[in-house]
Amino acid sequence: MPACDGPESIPGLVFYENEKVEELSTKEPELYIYCIGSWYDLYMKSVEREKAIELRLTQKLGYGEIAKQVKVSKSTLSRWLEDLPLSDERMLELRRQTWSRGEVKREKFRQTMRAKRDEREQKIYLTQKKKLSHISDPSLFIAGLMLYAAEGDKKSRAEIAFTNTDSFMVLFFARWLEKFLGIEQSKLRIQLHLYENMDICAEERYWKKQLNMIQTQLCKTQIRPMKAGGFSYREPFRHGTCKLYIGGVLKKAELMLSIRAFFDTYSIRSQA
Repeated sequence: MPACDGPESIPGLVFYENEKVEELSTKEPELYIYCIGSWYDLYMKSVEREKAIELRLTQKLGYGEIAKQVKVSKSTLSRWLEDLPLSDERMLELRRQTWSRGEVKREKFRQTMRAKRDEREQKIYLTQKKKLSHISDPSLFIAGLMLYAAEGDKKSRAEIAFTNTDSFMVLFFARWLEKFLGIEQSKLRIQLHLYENMDICAEERYWKKQLNMIQTQLCKTQIRPMKAGGFSYREPFRHGTCKLYIGGVLKKAELMLSIRAFFDTYSIRSQA
């Protein structure tokens, strides 16, 4: 039976170190059973998700064929594969081979709904982009402070470090550092955290291109092993995690004290 060390996202799940599992099974058998059962359920669902994505990416199968091999509900399968549509050419090819009329209709329906969603979201995006096109420097300054307050390192007194999976956020913060703290882009460094099944060289090229950085700014990439029941990270929108950082006691103090000043000021105002 596996040790109770599964992902922390399970609601209410109590975690114990491996050496304590045997003691738990004796003293609190009901909690032990719940812990192991919850971990196993999540593990099996992760395996099924990985299998569904693998079948879609490597074999280009339709929902119907994948559903025969992955025993989950249609809504779950649809959610897992919503960002992995088949091309029109592939759908035509499959229709000529073995697809039923109903299978074609299902794929077409999902494609149509995805197109409607994209069109709706594009309108919202353009409206907001126009609204934000003339944002003031003070507003931009506050935006950077709030971004770091949410995602930045607060422990070190001598290093500014911002970590995120979104290259646009990392690029925004890099430019923000130059604009408001006077930190030159050439002095910044990045470190990637990737998984062993990723194309490491391709991901390093992706981040350097997105952030307009050169090889000397890329520190040694950290490669993590895949955990049992973990996600495959094979989807095209996944590129690992990037840590943008630079050393500097005074700059870190300026950043953190600016954040504190903002919250102190507006927390007092909100109570008035």
